[in-house]
Amino acid sequence: MLVALLFAAAFTGGLVERLVGRNLTGLLGRRAVPRSDHVVVVGLGQVGLRLCMLLRTCGIAVVAIDDQTDGENVGHARRLGLPVVIGRGADPSLLRRLSLDHAIALAAVTADDLQNIKVALAAHAEARDLRVVLRAGSNATGGETRSLERLGHVRDVHRIGAVYIAGLALGSAAAHVVVDGDTAHLRDADGDLERCAYPVAG
Repeated sequence: MLVALLFAAAFTGGLVERLVGRNLTGLLGRRAVPRSDHVVVVGLGQVGLRLCMLLRTCGIAVVAIDDQTDGENVGHARRLGLPVVIGRGADPSLLRRLSLDHAIALAAVTADDLQNIKVALAAHAEARDLRVVLRAGSNATGGETRSLERLGHVRDVHRIGAVYIAGLALGSAAAHVVVDGDTAHLRDADGDLERCAYPVAG
């Protein structure tokens, strides 16, 4: 009877903590961790939070991983009802618990390029066919990523943005930038590509 009372007390305490505590995931509802057809976002900075919100707006289930329990954007994510798991994104056991093998994709978007590479390699080891997107801010890091393993295409978003801004400064009517291999083309609102082309990968 004593053991039964202890179990009942533990269950009640856990249930109350789950309902009223500062938990970042839930058993049901919007903060429940998805188990299939979802995107795992590692890093809950400005890029990660905006990405989570955009994915949810598109109707795609998402779960975020961050290593800071009291981070500013972790609090924002909680108020928005986004499920957040505290831990290391490169931890294989954590990735397995988040059903990475049933996910659509993983995005490693922390502010640390090398950490993003670690996460991408760990995810690739757990689910080889998974679509992985990583944020890498420097050309040196991008080149190192290519030499470590062929994870996919490398795109320098800063240089793509620079191509667009340069086109506008030179009087272009471009509405988009289209990337073809290592080259970016300016495309106008009618869908026509401009003849000039600029390299986007170094």
